[in-house]
Amino acid sequence: MRTSRFAVAILFLMSMFTAVSSATTKLPDSVTITLTPSLDSPQFLGTSIDWTAAVKNGQQGHVYDYRFAISFQNQTQIVRDYNLPNSFTWVPHTVEGTYQVTVTVRDLTRVPYVVYAPVSVQYIISPWVTTPGGSAVHPTSHALVALFSGPPCQSGHSLLVRFRQAGSNVSSTTNLVPCSSKSANFYIAGMLPTTQYLMHWEEVGPNFFAKGADLSFVTDPISPNYPPRRFQINVPPTQHDAEFPVVLAHIQNWPTATDLSGNVIWYFPGKMLMTRMEPGGNLFGFPNSGVLILSEYDLAGNEILETNVSRMNEQLAAQGYPLMDDFNFHETRRLPNGNILLLGTRDIVSYDHQGGTKDHPVDIVGDMILVLDHNLQLVWAWDSFAHEDIDRMATLDDTCGPGQGGCPYFNSNFSKANDWLHTNAAQLTSDGNIILSQRSQDFVIKVNYQNGQGDGSILWRMGPYGDFTLLNPPKDTCGDPNVFPWFTHQHDSAFQARNKFGTGVMTVFDDGNLRFVQCGGNQNSRGMVMLVSESNRTVYLMTQADLGGYSNALGSADMLVASDGIYASFGNGALVNQMSQSTEVDLSGKIVYQWQADSSSYRTYRIKNLYTPATP
Repeated sequence: MRTSRFAVAILFLMSMFTAVSSATTKLPDSVTITLTPSLDSPQFLGTSIDWTAAVKNGQQGHVYDYRFAISFQNQTQIVRDYNLPNSFTWVPHTVEGTYQVTVTVRDLTRVPYVVYAPVSVQYIISPWVTTPGGSAVHPTSHALVALFSGPPCQSGHSLLVRFRQAGSNVSSTTNLVPCSSKSANFYIAGMLPTTQYLMHWEEVGPNFFAKGADLSFVTDPISPNYPPRRFQINVPPTQHDAEFPVVLAHIQNWPTATDLSGNVIWYFPGKMLMTRMEPGGNLFGFPNSGVLILSEYDLAGNEILETNVSRMNEQLAAQGYPLMDDFNFHETRRLPNGNILLLGTRDIVSYDHQGGTKDHPVDIVGDMILVLDHNLQLVWAWDSFAHEDIDRMATLDDTCGPGQGGCPYFNSNFSKANDWLHTNAAQLTSDGNIILSQRSQDFVIKVNYQNGQGDGSILWRMGPYGDFTLLNPPKDTCGDPNVFPWFTHQHDSAFQARNKFGTGVMTVFDDGNLRFVQCGGNQNSRGMVMLVSESNRTVYLMTQADLGGYSNALGSADMLVASDGIYASFGNGALVNQMSQSTEVDLSGKIVYQWQADSSSYRTYRIKNLYTPATP
C-alpha cells in the first residue's frame, strides 16, 4: 500500500503498540555514536557544513535513524526529524555565535525503539562584519543570490538592504530584521543574471535613519541545470504595477520568479513542488524525488527544516489518529504562532460507499489536516473520513490513478481511486478556524479548529447547494442555475480580510470544470472576489472576471492593494495547451496585465518582492 521502506514497516508495527514509548538507553560499552562536521570550527556565515553521524560497533543487521537539531542562545530547533539518512547539510547565514549541533540516534530493529543519548558538538560561526557602519557582500551557491552582511545596530531599530541595478533609480528592499549587537545578514534575491547591482544597508527607528555605502555585486549566468523557459507579456503593466513588480510561479516543479517583462530574476536550484513562500523569503515544498518528505528552504535553495511521512505516522498513531499514505502536497504554511499547517492524505477500501460492493470494492482517497509545532511535532490533526459525508461523491465522479498529476499514493491493489475531496488549499482564519478548498466537492468548507481546541466539526460549506445564498447571481446562465454562479473545482480560496462580525473579502480561482461540462465547453475559468457574511450565510459577487482561457486544473488568487486602487491577480495554472497565465484584473473584471509562460504552473502570484508573500 505504501513504499517498501523498512522504516514504514516498523511504523505499521508501532501503530499496534501505541501505548509503548521509546526509551533513552545507555549505549553498550562497545557502541559509540559520533557527529563530525566536514569543516573544522570556526567558519564564516554562509558556509555549507555537512554533518555526519555514525554508529560504531553497532550490532550487525540493526537499522538506525537520526534526528538533527541546532541550538543557539538557549533555543533549540529540530532541523531534520528522525529519518534514515545519517547526514545533514547546514548553511547558517543569519547571525554569528556559538551553536550546538546535536544528533539523536534510534535503533529501529524492534519495538519499542531504543533511543540513545544525544551527542552534541559546539561550533562557532564567525561574522563578516564586526564594526559599526561596516558591510560586506559575498556570492552564494546560487547564481542570482548574494549574501549581504550589515553591521551591529541600535536596539529597538531595524535594518534592511536596498539594492538596485547599476545605472537605475528603481530599487528593491529586503525584509526588516531587528537590530542587535551582532551583524545582520540577508540573502539578496530578485536580480537579473550577469548584471551589476549596487546595495547598501539602511537602519530605521523612531525619528532615525542611517544608511551604509553602496557595495557592488555582479550576478552569475543562470545555471545550465535550469531548463529554458519562454515568457511573454500579453497585456503590458501600468503605473501601479511597479508596486508589485515580481511574478512568482511554480512552473512544472521548478519555482521561478520573473520581472513584469518576463525576465528571470530568481529560480529554485532544482526540481521541487513549492506550496507557499513565507515572510522573509523562506519557502515550503516537496522534493521531486519520490521520497515522502516535506522541507523548508531558504532563498539560496538550502534546506533548513525537514520531516517525513514515516515520522508523521508515528505521531499520528501515538495520538490515536489513523495513519496517512502521503503528504497532500497542495498546501503548507506557517501560522502566526510559529506552528505549521499542512495537509495529509489517506485512503480506505469501501464495500458500501461511493459504488463499492462486497464483490467490487472501491478505493476512496480523503484528506487530513496536520498542525505541527515549530519543532515539527504534531499538535492537532483532523481526518476527513471522521467529519465529512462519505456518500457525497465527487461532483464529476473524479478518479485518479498512479502517476497522474495531483494523485497521491493509494492502495496498490487498485488501478484507480475515487478522488473524493482533492483538498488544494488551507487557511487559518482570523477567528482561529480553518477553511479548506475541496476541488472535487466544489466546496469551500470551514473546520472547527479554534486555535487547536476545536473538535474538527464542519461549521459551513460554501458552493453549489451549500450553506450560503448568493445575493446577486448573474442573470445570464447556462446549465444548472444553482451551479453557474458559483466556483467549481476551484483553487486557492482564502479570506483576504475579515472583520469581527464575520464579514470578509474572499478570493477564489474558479477553474469551472462542472460549469464547463454543463455549458457545452464554451466557458473560461474565472477570477472571483466575493463579499462573504458568515453570520448571514450570504455572498455578494464583487468580481467575476473572465480570464480569457480555461484551466481544468491548478490555479491561484491574490489581492493587490495599490496606491491607486484594489486589484486582483489570478493564476490560470493549466490552460488547454499546457501554458499558464498570471492575469491581473480591476474589480470590474477588466484585464489590466497578463503574463504567460510556456508551461503549466501550480500557483502564480504577483508580489512586492521575494521577501513579502502574496496576501493572505
